[in-house]
Amino acid sequence: MRSKTILSTVAFIVAFAASAAFANLFITKTQTVSEYVLVSNYRSTSCFTHRNNSTVPNKISALIREDKNNGLKRGKPYRVGEDVRPPFTNSGFPHYAEAVEQYIDDSSRMKVSDLPSDFETEWREHMKAWREYSEFLNRMKDSPNPRGWTNEELEEVDDFHSREIDRTWQVVLQTGANYGADVY
Repeated sequence: MRSKTILSTVAFIVAFAASAAFANLFITKTQTVSEYVLVSNYRSTSCFTHRNNSTVPNKISALIREDKNNGLKRGKPYRVGEDVRPPFTNSGFPHYAEAVEQYIDDSSRMKVSDLPSDFETEWREHMKAWREYSEFLNRMKDSPNPRGWTNEELEEVDDFHSREIDRTWQVVLQTGANYGADVY
């Protein structure tokens, strides 16, 4: 009698698990729990912030949109993954250097002090990469080749700055996404 009880209990558990697994195939999962995001490194009394009530993701999203618009206003001086830079010897190069400088002026003025400190730090690093690139471009604009570099050396330095801009931009986007911002 005891083995019959054990056998029926095991059969019930196996049948229950199998039916639960089968039923799970037809259940649509909702993401009600994901309305709350864990906000790391955010100075708040709670470690959870409701997405609809939080202004942090909205502010980061707005800043990124405004930054992209600043680039578009200046004739797309630079886009990740695209080479729109004119050659250093091209007559359009000074205009490109000026467009980059204007983009930096516009984007550097955007307010980031009310955003999480890690995002602010990453943003400032991104703007620093742009400023260093602009300084390089302005040196090239003022004197086409002040150091007597070959075209390959000039392109190598230019590519270095471009990679640094790409790298810092990706960090900015990732940090923004970590806060729930729409960054793409």
